[in-house]
Amino acid sequence: MAEGNFFYYRGFPMVRSGNEIYYGSMGDKFVTKLTIRESETFKDSEMPTKVMVQMVPTKMEPDLLAKAKKGEMSSLYEALDTAYVWLSKELFD
Repeated sequence: MAEGNFFYYRGFPMVRSGNEIYYGSMGDKFVTKLTIRESETFKDSEMPTKVMVQMVPTKMEPDLLAKAKKGEMSSLYEALDTAYVWLSKELFD
């Protein structure tokens, strides 16, 4: 689904630049950065096999910096699902 110039996944906007995907809104407290570190070719398509997920605050405030997270996932789906859970917990709880 696209609104304006952004694609949305589970209610959050996504922007891709090369091997980096930014997921979330800069107007919120946090955004996630997904970095595709490795991929394999499958049926003429590149499939990510190692994706770094980082939840970073949009403002450099000490209490928000303490909640920053990162992890490494074995697929883009797993990385997006993790990013969605992290953002939802921080923004809606």
